[in-house]
Amino acid sequence: MKIINNLLNAFIAILLIFVFNYFFPKPTIIHYIITLIILFLIKRLSSRLPNPKQFLQRFLRKRIIKIGILNGSIVNPNNEYRCEKAWAEVTPGMWNSELKRSLKEIKLKKIRMISTSQINNSFTTVINPFGDVYPEKDPKMHTTFYDIRDYILNGGIFICTGGSFFLHHNTINSSKAEWAIKRTVNNVQSLMESLFFYTFGAVTTGNVYINGKVVEEEPIEIEIYQRAEDQNYSGNIKIPSKIKRFRALTSATSDYIPFIRQKGDKSFPVAAIPYGRGFIIHAGMYLYSDQSDEFKILVLIIKHLLTTKFKNL
Repeated sequence: MKIINNLLNAFIAILLIFVFNYFFPKPTIIHYIITLIILFLIKRLSSRLPNPKQFLQRFLRKRIIKIGILNGSIVNPNNEYRCEKAWAEVTPGMWNSELKRSLKEIKLKKIRMISTSQINNSFTTVINPFGDVYPEKDPKMHTTFYDIRDYILNGGIFICTGGSFFLHHNTINSSKAEWAIKRTVNNVQSLMESLFFYTFGAVTTGNVYINGKVVEEEPIEIEIYQRAEDQNYSGNIKIPSKIKRFRALTSATSDYIPFIRQKGDKSFPVAAIPYGRGFIIHAGMYLYSDQSDEFKILVLIIKHLLTTKFKNL
């Protein structure tokens, strides 16, 4: 890449010399001063323009579908611990197989298993199959989380399955995941104390406690439905009457677009959160099997979003 950049800079320099000699075959000092002023203005203006590489990546990613499925590693899965899953039993390999089958009608597409270090703006969408957990190379500074945030900010679609960013796992140094932000209220970990809430304003369902005792524990079976406006985003898909809810968005979330609703609009098991140019697609369901209704619903929604190129979002 460095050699290509050097060659490109050399080509630009030669081109500028050619243009200068073409317009000023007998240059004077005034011509040199004018040229320097023009180059200075071009430099100032170009610094305010989008990065050409990033612009090209954003342009292509909705025309050539490129899907990244996190494999649970930060750099290389062969040299790291296995990333733990939390309330998501559909593995990266299962996701890979099902998406290849379900999206076979889309001709221009790539589906890749990737580490978090490979996330970039060329991906149309990135899927985290590990539920509440994500791989994090710096548990103190949350570097990987902020890389994911920037990917979304620049127009990426990040799909969370069964919770979002509540736990992180440094798969290079540890065999265990841990809370990204550990802060308890009445000896119970608060879901409001999370990267998901602080960055995206997301509030989710969770276990219900009274006097320190669990009176309602997720996953919990709920009745679901769709409004007509929801189908504009997710497609007119056939949904079951009930699903197992886990960490679904609630109306306390600062901004969201519902795809699937709990009866009475108590929660939104599948919804999108706008952020910058992109979105988080949040699946607040327990994906306990690749044959489960919950997984099938999510795959149908992803298929609709990709085939319509997210035009309604």
